[in-house]
Amino acid sequence: MARTKFDKQVDESADTLARGLARMLAGRDLDGVRRTDATFWRPGTRVLPKVEGKVRRRSYKPGWRRLSFRLALGGGVAESGYLTTRDLDATRETLTELWESREAALAALEPAGIGAASVLTVGTATYMVLTRERRELMREWVRPLHEALHQPLGLAEQTDPAPLPPRPEELHR
Repeated sequence: MARTKFDKQVDESADTLARGLARMLAGRDLDGVRRTDATFWRPGTRVLPKVEGKVRRRSYKPGWRRLSFRLALGGGVAESGYLTTRDLDATRETLTELWESREAALAALEPAGIGAASVLTVGTATYMVLTRERRELMREWVRPLHEALHQPLGLAEQTDPAPLPPRPEELHR
């Protein structure tokens, strides 16, 4: 029996969907390109050879952390969609009320905006204070040394210069 063009497109789409789902559940990069030596349980420490371009920080994260983020984000989107469509009449009435009384809606959002800005400011300041020493080390010593030695050592230019955590086999010596 001859396969039609439509059958081939359906098979190709199903294959692409299955591969994307497998990559998502495995915690790998969704485009299928391995950029670091990260595994599902262990974070990445270096960029793989022949990788070109900038390597994002999330490529160094272990797969379980990427998977947990993806599941939490997907669950939040699905839950929001479910709650929005559960009672469409009530949702429509609420949106109509908000649209008609914009001043009341903005007055209700002001305290939340101020609170969110305050939390963001305090969190940023705390992060800056706690990571100051590491940032200074990276700026003054590690990055220039890394840039000077990446070619003689044969490492990719995008290799993360952060200090490497000890490997499990090195801890038991």
